[in-house]
Formats: sequence, C-alpha cells, structure tokens
Amino acid sequence: MEKVWLGLGSNLGDSQHILQRAWEALGEEACIRILSLSSPYASSPVAMESENRFLNAVGILETSLEPSLLLALLQKTEKGFGRHKKTGVDGYQDRLLDLDILYFGERVSAAADLCLPHSHIAKRLFVLAPLAEIDPEHCDPDSGRKVKDMYQHLLRQIADGSMQPQDIHREKWL
Repeated sequence: MEKVWLGLGSNLGDSQHILQRAWEALGEEACIRILSLSSPYASSPVAMESENRFLNAVGILETSLEPSLLLALLQKTEKGFGRHKKTGVDGYQDRLLDLDILYFGERVSAAADLCLPHSHIAKRLFVLAPLAEIDPEHCDPDSGRKVKDMYQHLLRQIADGSMQPQDIHREKWL
C-alpha cells in the first residue's frame, strides 16, 4: 500500500455533498483505504473565468494501485458523478467533480498524463490550505520543502503582490 494525497474540487451542483460522496465512494474500493479528509474550503476560481465558487478539500488515502491505474479510477469516479469535459474548450472548466493526485508516495515523474507531484501545488491556496491542515509536516519530494512552509511562502507572495490574490475560507462539513 502506498500513501496518496488527493485534491478534491467542485464548483457545480451541491459541491459539499458531491465531495463527501466521492470520498466515500473511493473508500468503498477494495484497493483503497481512506485515512483523512480536510475541512472543505470555499474559494474563488484560480486560472479560469467562472461565476461559480469552488469547494475544495484534500484527502489522504492508501492504495495498492499503481499511479496510472489510480488515475483511471479517479477519472471513472469523476464521470460517475457527471463530469464531462467540453470538447473544443481550452483550459480549466466548471466541473461537478475534480479529483487530482497531488502526491503519490515519494514519487517524482513528469509523464504526459500524470505529473508527480502535481505541478501547481505551490501556487494554489485551495490545495495548500487543506493540505497544511491535515499534513503540515509532509515534505514535497520534488522541492524538499514542507507543506506548511510552502503554504506560508504562498501567503507571503500574495501579501507582497507577487502572486494574485486568492479568496479562500475554511468551512465545515454538514
């Protein structure tokens, strides 16, 4: 079994219900053992235009699957919750469910279909805030930096204006 950190997100429908149900569905898989789920965090869209706010969380699980097979399972789960990518549209889109592998153990790779660790972790409060909540001491295998340090660095960058503001606040699961 290998430890995996997942990002969960939604900005369409009943996002809180969708994220909770998706997390439970992953835990029903024989090859997965769920360990921890952060609080939900409401945030404005980053790197995309949308009128819909996002709800995000980070979860930690263990799996016996290899990264490519876990990715396929996550994509199947997204589709099961009604996610359909619009063809002919570049960039990020509104979505019912988005499941991203943030870290897969200590693996570092830059495959075309799966970059490990996820390439945008250090730039996204909606990832770093929930990640710092549940595993602040986790060390990024690529940069060697602890999550709590990456989170504080991003907050400083936003405060000094070198990164765009990211509106985010912690909520509670219902």
